[in-house]
Amino acid sequence: MKIKFILLFFICIIMQVSAQDARQILDKASAAYNKAGGMHAVFTVNIEEVKQKVTHSQDGEAYLKGNKFKINVPDGITWFDGKTQWVYAKGGDEVNVSNPTGDELAGVSPSVLLSIYKTGYKLNYKGEKKEGGKTVLVVDLIPVKIKEYSKMTVTLDKATYLFTSVSLYGTSGVNNYLKIRKLQSGMNLPDATFIFNKKEYPNVDIIDLR
Repeated sequence: MKIKFILLFFICIIMQVSAQDARQILDKASAAYNKAGGMHAVFTVNIEEVKQKVTHSQDGEAYLKGNKFKINVPDGITWFDGKTQWVYAKGGDEVNVSNPTGDELAGVSPSVLLSIYKTGYKLNYKGEKKEGGKTVLVVDLIPVKIKEYSKMTVTLDKATYLFTSVSLYGTSGVNNYLKIRKLQSGMNLPDATFIFNKKEYPNVDIIDLR
């Protein structure tokens, strides 16, 4: 259920210039996200199983504030308050509680994604393109060490430096493509938005995995 999205390819003689441009773009994106305040995003995720030649699609929404988030998709809800994560499968009878690592959060948390690029990744600025009537900047990232993903491509609105899409290429043959269809920033979101509320799920067992 975790929506993950990570890193792409870095090549050629011009790679040093490309990496410098990519880092400057992601620095601006990080600053823009930190200034945006509470955010609500409506998105679509396409999950591609390469070998089976099958693609699944699902819509969802996310509430974001700093390093906190709440993600609601058809099969479940994930809350993260900056330290603790709660994962609930809709219709189920339990919620799993954990303290996820940075790598585990990278695919679902913009604040983590906008900090991990600083070390451990090769960066490549791919240029501009048109996407849904907007001009977007395309940046590829590749992890230096082997991970469960081989590359990630992110696109950012040139006017705002906020994310418009993230593509994650998995090493197991499963790729995830997330497209943000609607984004509202400057929202006043209370911290309780990002915490699992037992009162709303009285019949759910809490499974502590910490």
